[in-house]
Amino acid sequence: MVNNPYEILGVSRNASNDEIKKAYRQLCKKYHPDSYVDNPLADLAEEKFKEVQAAYEQIMKEREGGGYAYSSSGQTQSSSQETAELQAARNFINNRRFHEALNVLSNIGNRTAMWYYYSAIANMGIGNNLVAVDHAKQAAAMEPNNMEYVNFANQLQFRGQHYQTMGGGYGRQTYGTGNLCCDLWCLDTMCECMGGDLCACM
Repeated sequence: MVNNPYEILGVSRNASNDEIKKAYRQLCKKYHPDSYVDNPLADLAEEKFKEVQAAYEQIMKEREGGGYAYSSSGQTQSSSQETAELQAARNFINNRRFHEALNVLSNIGNRTAMWYYYSAIANMGIGNNLVAVDHAKQAAAMEPNNMEYVNFANQLQFRGQHYQTMGGGYGRQTYGTGNLCCDLWCLDTMCECMGGDLCACM
């Protein structure tokens, strides 16, 4: 729990969500660990980066009544499940570094519903749509009361069925809406659910 999350982001309590998101993105970019490789300030930057993440999440939960990846009913349980490794994977996803997120996830032995949810989003990001659907369904099956997981799984399944029908005539099965703008919007929505932003214009 951060004492004053608004102060950490450098915004007032009256700031709009857009202002908060903008400040969050700027600070993430400023303190991202990749910018401090072989730098004596690397540890301080990483600590500040985590502090910014925690502050943003706390503000969003207070304002929206739930987390970026949780339903309001499962917020406490889901929050306690996020280990340091899962947080690292989420940070990579928020920065659209899906391959790195999958590398982190592959080294986690305890595969919780959150693990499958993050894996689904990361696989979706690199185009592994079949794996994304399977893992989204697994997350929803493991936590059927988490509407974030359930809605995400249903969305991917619907898109998969739609595209299967379209691709069936060509002897192949593919997933997606067939509309690049719609697919981009979907991916942006998923990232925003986790506190990131794929396209600032959306």
